[in-house]
Amino acid sequence: MKQAWTVLVDVDGTLAGKYRGERRPLRPGAAVALRRLSEVAEVYLWSVAGRGNPERLLREYPELRPHVRGTFDKSALLPDRFGRAICIDDEEIDPAVLARERIIVSTYDAGDQDDGLLVSAADRIVAAILTSRSG
Repeated sequence: MKQAWTVLVDVDGTLAGKYRGERRPLRPGAAVALRRLSEVAEVYLWSVAGRGNPERLLREYPELRPHVRGTFDKSALLPDRFGRAICIDDEEIDPAVLARERIIVSTYDAGDQDDGLLVSAADRIVAAILTSRSG
């Protein structure tokens, strides 16, 4: 049996921008990207700011929850916890990210403009996973 895939998605700058009052702006396409990823892999949100940060994002945007299996603190995540994992992040600085295959997207600060990079990254990962299963 082939090993299941896991996708680890960063919160700040990747899925959401900086707080504006009580909420962070969600990157357009975030729900679409997470839904597509969850169809082929287990999806976890993680943050260097701790596990509570992605949990707050899921409370802010409950429509994301059906596509997310859980949350992690990047610094507490054991590198060997997942066999086949890939990260989506906006920075290539965290050791947990650098230890994995990754796709880096531009940092999202806010606004309604969607550069499409998050959905494109999700589509590339989905294609890679489907290819690996057929091979």
